Amino acid sequence: MSRFFSAASTPAPSSSAMECALGGREFAQYLRVHLPDLPERVTEDVWRALPVIARAFGHASGHEAMPVIDQELRTFVRGLSDLTGPPEEQARTHRALGRSAYLHGIGPDLLQSAYHAGARFAWRRLADVARTVGATADQLYGLTESVLATAEELSAHALAAYTDLSHPDADIMRGERRRLLRVILAGNGAVAPEVLVQAARTAQWTIPASVACVVLDRPWEAERQLSPPLDPDVLSDLHRPEPLLILPGPDRPGRIERLRRGLRGMRFAVGTQVPVQEAAQSLRTAERALALLRNGTFSDLDHVRCDDHLPALLLLSDEHLARQLVGRRLAAMDELERDPRERLTETLLAWLTTGSHAQAAVRLRLHPQTVRYRMRRLEELFGRRLHDPAWRFEMELAIRADRLLSRFGEGPPGGTAL
Repeated sequence: MSRFFSAASTPAPSSSAMECALGGREFAQYLRVHLPDLPERVTEDVWRALPVIARAFGHASGHEAMPVIDQELRTFVRGLSDLTGPPEEQARTHRALGRSAYLHGIGPDLLQSAYHAGARFAWRRLADVARTVGATADQLYGLTESVLATAEELSAHALAAYTDLSHPDADIMRGERRRLLRVILAGNGAVAPEVLVQAARTAQWTIPASVACVVLDRPWEAERQLSPPLDPDVLSDLHRPEPLLILPGPDRPGRIERLRRGLRGMRFAVGTQVPVQEAAQSLRTAERALALLRNGTFSDLDHVRCDDHLPALLLLSDEHLARQLVGRRLAAMDELERDPRERLTETLLAWLTTGSHAQAAVRLRLHPQTVRYRMRRLEELFGRRLHDPAWRFEMELAIRADRLLSRFGEGPPGGTAL
């Protein structure tokens, strides 16, 4: 919950409780004071909604002893209202819950249903409190997102532990999946279909219509972190210097967001979406995007999805050639001071993309006369080339490449910093 209530929101001035309630940890404390029995009440809701679980655990209300999983369900509900604990501790708790479910004969679908029900009931009670302290509609929406995201992340840990116990040869299966990952990447379109089908069958993996490769920014430190909660169909090799995932159906709603939450702040790049046979190509684009993410080209992002940045990746696919293009096309501006050069380059790009002085003025929010003056200066520098379609195309590429290159490292000679 602290994820949501740490977001910038203006408290309602009519509620003094709001001032102490919407500050993240303060809100968690507020919940503990005003809903001290939240875990117990939501756990009872889950038992009533899913009586088969109650029967499996011999649950009874009153003074009878609660089973181990009952206490862990309470811990889960408490985690929904206070996310200030270390992620590793939360992961261990819910992996223990998954193991308990297996030992008590609860199936994975029912286990997941318990998480969904717990999230639903917890949200209702938390929303009542949020409304009481004057939460806005946006804050209630954020509360919903936070509760659902938390339940999804924690249930992934529980299901992963459940799977480990339900498959006696879980280590063997993980090895088969890593081997399948290597088979897919080694192929580059040349793997015989029957080899891919056999490897997928052995790894119990359904071949999807499309995949994307994902590379992580740094090694996954197993001695300090548990494995991230990933969707069951994701292939992974976290032991590489740059850990690697193969993500089926990356365009599914919420797929990338779930991955981002599971990786808990680690930067990553998602390669192009391709057929399985072209996964090696997706890996190359992901590696290139990760390099650009590291050197500052995408400085405002914690992850890059290549399909959303194809022009930038194309322009910077060969940095040497990009710098050559910039140097040659913008050479006429080399003698200009930095500020005049930036103004002229900005105006030229606006004119190239809009096709007219008037539209360029609107885009730049300048007086049309200012744009006409700058265009006369550009005509002095470039002459009749301004009216050559091929030259204009190359100049637009050069300016855009110059902008990208200026975000990291040493820019090209005389490079702009637009």
